[in-house]
Amino acid sequence: MAHAQQANLSAHVHGVSELNIVIGGNKLEMQLRSPAINIVGFEHKASTEQQIRKVKQSEVKLNDHKALFSFSSGGCRLTQAKIDLSDLIEHKTTEKDAHTHDHHKSDLDHSHEHEDEDEHGDHSEIVAHYYYDCEDMDELSSISLGFFDVFPAMQQINGIWITTSEQGAASLTRSNKTITF
Repeated sequence: MAHAQQANLSAHVHGVSELNIVIGGNKLEMQLRSPAINIVGFEHKASTEQQIRKVKQSEVKLNDHKALFSFSSGGCRLTQAKIDLSDLIEHKTTEKDAHTHDHHKSDLDHSHEHEDEDEHGDHSEIVAHYYYDCEDMDELSSISLGFFDVFPAMQQINGIWITTSEQGAASLTRSNKTITF
């Protein structure tokens, strides 16, 4: 996945997301990077009950991998999903975690943190990782995406994939939502 991430252009464009796919052996890993506005409708920390509810509802939708990915074949089974919404919602830390965190933070780390905030402003991203084991990877010829139906603000997904025998890219839209290997 690291190679696919390096190919990431890092442009933050509303309506446009990125999907990196790596296939090796019987393992399939996918990473979606999206401006938060495409998924939750805003890009700042959730502060109202309604915004917090919207973030939590979006997390449930992002965890519903069957609504987001449809495999042509291959017998792929989800083994893990990791959804990072930390740009949008505060995670409660224990007193011990907060204490340890404060003592290990240097002044350099602290000033770098503020530079990042200034540089990125309210342009929050959501990152979702999906890990699959597939019974017969040779049979997997395509993946169709349901993101456009689940998240109507998503207009385009730039897909990049790497397999043991090829690599490719495709610009996916509501009318063309299938990656073919």
